[in-house]
Amino acid sequence: MKVLSLEEQLKNKFGKVHRRGNWFDIPCPTCSPKDRHKAKRYVSANGGTASNCFICGIYKSIYDLLEGYYMPVKQEELEDDQPAWVDPRSLVLPYNSAIPVNKLDQDHPAIKFLHKDHLFDLDTYANIHKIVYVPYEGGIMLHNGIKLITSAERLVFPVYFEQKLVGWQMRSIPGTFYGDNPDVVRYYHIFNKGSYLYNYDQVRQHDRVVVVEGVKKALKFVNGVATWGCGLSRTQLSLIQTWPEIIMMLDSDEGNNTQAKAKEFVSGFNFNSRCKAINIDLAKYGYKSPDEATVDALNQIVEKEWNEQNN
Repeated sequence: MKVLSLEEQLKNKFGKVHRRGNWFDIPCPTCSPKDRHKAKRYVSANGGTASNCFICGIYKSIYDLLEGYYMPVKQEELEDDQPAWVDPRSLVLPYNSAIPVNKLDQDHPAIKFLHKDHLFDLDTYANIHKIVYVPYEGGIMLHNGIKLITSAERLVFPVYFEQKLVGWQMRSIPGTFYGDNPDVVRYYHIFNKGSYLYNYDQVRQHDRVVVVEGVKKALKFVNGVATWGCGLSRTQLSLIQTWPEIIMMLDSDEGNNTQAKAKEFVSGFNFNSRCKAINIDLAKYGYKSPDEATVDALNQIVEKEWNEQNN
């Protein structure tokens, strides 16, 4: 999916666009016909919302100029869209044999790992999300260009988009031979994560989406999607805006300016008249991440914040 840049959208709408440092200048739609061609309306190129004309002096937001089709977000807060290539290994699940998580013993290291983050609905994880554990004998070797990585003794989270397998993420498990290796790569994937949202297909049926960083965090909500990090690509931004109600719940890690990014995204979403968005900083409730809270606590927080922030 190609998401047009601001410059491309302006060119499609107004034809002539010139870049001048941190600004684009375009023909002004509110000027008289004789002045319109002078292109004296300036538009912020840095993801702001400013647009003013040096001739007619009429302010218009970028949202108004583009009739609601622009989602302003600071350029530096966007992850680059992933390249078009697809690693064929990402289209095949990375194991010879695997065990659905609801078939593991309760004292299994993978189950303890899920329970540590208050994840207990094993039937849903296995039957809906297709999450499996790869036993030692079921693993295969993968090469990441530097070293060999095995899928043995890992949880595998398949990623589906429009009912097709487009990738997977593996997670090492503490308490296993490979998981306790000090050089273990904890998370591993080889698909273009910026092109997708984890759990997108399941959440499309809902009017509200909760956007979190990691896959396990998304499992806390029936309407949760994960972005695999605090950055968003333009494709992910476009996908998120298909929901009319959006809740950002990124980790409370001020060292990475995560909450500043989340607020910027929410500000951008709210320029789209088809969306209503809020940000929830879990630090307000004593959590650094959705991993630390129970499913019930998180859903209560969501309802409370949605009602309060929309009053």
